[in-house]
Amino acid sequence: MTRLASPDFVLLSFACLSLATLAGCGQAAAPVANGPLVGGDAEWPEAPIPQPGGNGEPGDDDSGGDGDPGGDTGDGGDGDGDEWGDPGDGDGDGGDGDGDTGDGDGDTLYDCLEPDDPDGCGVEPNICEAFPWTEGLGEPPPMSPACCIDEDCACMDGLCENAACTADGWCDCNCQLGEDPDCEVDSCAMPAPADEEAAACPDTKDPVVLYMSNDDSNSQASPAFVRRLVSEGSVVPASRVRVYEFLNYYDLSYDNPTADPVDVGIQMRRTDPDTGEFTLLLYAQGQALSPTDRPAFNLVYTLDMSGSMSGEPIELLIDTVTATAGQLRAGDKISLLGWDTEQSILLDGYEVEGPNDPGLMAAIAQIDASGGTNLHDGLVTGYELANEHYIKGGINRVFLVSDGGANAGITDIDLIAAEASDSDGEGIYLIGVGVSEASGYHDDLMNDVTDAGKGAYIFVDSEKEAERMFGDPERFLANTTVAARNVQMELTMPWYFGIKEFHGEEYSADPAEVEPQHLAANDAMSFHQIIQTCDPDAPQQLDTIKAKATYLHPDTFEPMSDEYVVTLGEVVNADASQLYKGDVVVNFAKAFIAISAMIDAQQYEDAIGTANAMSAWLQEAAEALDDAEVVEMVEIMSDYEAVLQGQFG
Repeated sequence: MTRLASPDFVLLSFACLSLATLAGCGQAAAPVANGPLVGGDAEWPEAPIPQPGGNGEPGDDDSGGDGDPGGDTGDGGDGDGDEWGDPGDGDGDGGDGDGDTGDGDGDTLYDCLEPDDPDGCGVEPNICEAFPWTEGLGEPPPMSPACCIDEDCACMDGLCENAACTADGWCDCNCQLGEDPDCEVDSCAMPAPADEEAAACPDTKDPVVLYMSNDDSNSQASPAFVRRLVSEGSVVPASRVRVYEFLNYYDLSYDNPTADPVDVGIQMRRTDPDTGEFTLLLYAQGQALSPTDRPAFNLVYTLDMSGSMSGEPIELLIDTVTATAGQLRAGDKISLLGWDTEQSILLDGYEVEGPNDPGLMAAIAQIDASGGTNLHDGLVTGYELANEHYIKGGINRVFLVSDGGANAGITDIDLIAAEASDSDGEGIYLIGVGVSEASGYHDDLMNDVTDAGKGAYIFVDSEKEAERMFGDPERFLANTTVAARNVQMELTMPWYFGIKEFHGEEYSADPAEVEPQHLAANDAMSFHQIIQTCDPDAPQQLDTIKAKATYLHPDTFEPMSDEYVVTLGEVVNADASQLYKGDVVVNFAKAFIAISAMIDAQQYEDAIGTANAMSAWLQEAAEALDDAEVVEMVEIMSDYEAVLQGQFG
């Protein structure tokens, strides 16, 4: 199905610039003639963290995407998932390597300083000059003090609002090219693009067509794991932050007004008119499904009951199974298999009478931890039970619940992948649930088995989290059902756009390089990315951008598709509520990456200051969006600031 947006749009009014009226923006008006793109600037402030920063370790070659889109259709640039190359020095920040945009103390302003020699200021008109540096004074400082008594410097309440962009013979690393007359391309402030040809406009005007994936297993573990690390008073390593899992975890649901399994769309705002930078959210919303309309369940719980699960992990395992018990209805089949060195089948295809069935609750009460680990036999027996009680047309799932201490061998992965195959109808998908304290937990097991098993990967760190993921009826179905199979997301942009920063798992111009994923009912795929033009003046009002999803019907396996075509003039002035929240989610995750880099560089004041600034920024977003999940982010970031203050303050 193809949907064309109305060609009519209206520019944002002054009232529409208010964050409180964000959802009311984009009402239609009279048609507008073609011409340079007007309006569409983001209504919310940029996050107070270094930009850019991708998934995982900042500045490494894996941040942002797995494949180079290639050529003129969105080249992956330097291999880190952006097209134009890093605007920083490879350490994950965009400037001098100290992780802030100010004078090194973690905020975005500059302390007002007076030099010993007042004659060093006020030399160049209209330039806020810092201490001069000349030959004969030894090595130049890495960053000049940012403010002095120069009348061109604007100081308010002891803070300077102007960077130290001076004509002192030294390129200050906190100044952008063009602001500091001493800075040239490939200087510390503005490195040359890694690929000069990629930064230039292409020779042809063929559209840019890219294919994208967040994660083939709908992983959502990283945010809960990060939260648990903070609650334990630990520093969050950048390597444990996967931005796309934050997008999977938090609610970015969109309306699906159709009867089709999938509805696609785009939200977009201009974030830097000077460079032609935009933030774009491509999404696919699964069909709504109520608990009363769902098919019958055949659920097999293969439970790690080894000695390492003693204490909190086994309690979290029990919380997880108990939460799912409340979502069952008469006729659902449940099998409980506990494994350590031996195996114990507590329930074998037991047909429940309804929610919290007494027989099921009695079996849950028998769960205990002891003995060694035998994951292989637990998986083999689990799939045997799932196949024995298979419900045709039903939802057949294996739940693996473990503290991650076991290792999955090649034969285990092959078994899981074979059982998840849809070649003979609906496969038996595996859902992985990690239960543990954060310290010492390794998520390799759950990552591997859920990638092969085409199921969700979830980390449960509390009884509250178990209820959140499995006790909420809609969330439970989002974690267990399928609304569309083998969803392939496609984005078509005008010729002058390229991806600068991608917050999914992979993208490519070759659809064969991006693995399709299933989309659940009551769930959404969200692809947040920073795109940039090769020429800031290139975008035109009536240029179009297209979102498309191809997929298989969940029951008939019939090939289907949905696409949405909209003009740039309309999309940048339409509602962007989910884009704003997506921006919040992405920058919340990236803040942990940035802070980790600062701690690694022993820039502890910067780390604490960044956490403080992010808490304030998140609080503003929470009030603007009136969103309980963003309120939770404020609390987590505030707690993290306290952790950092306690360790490094």
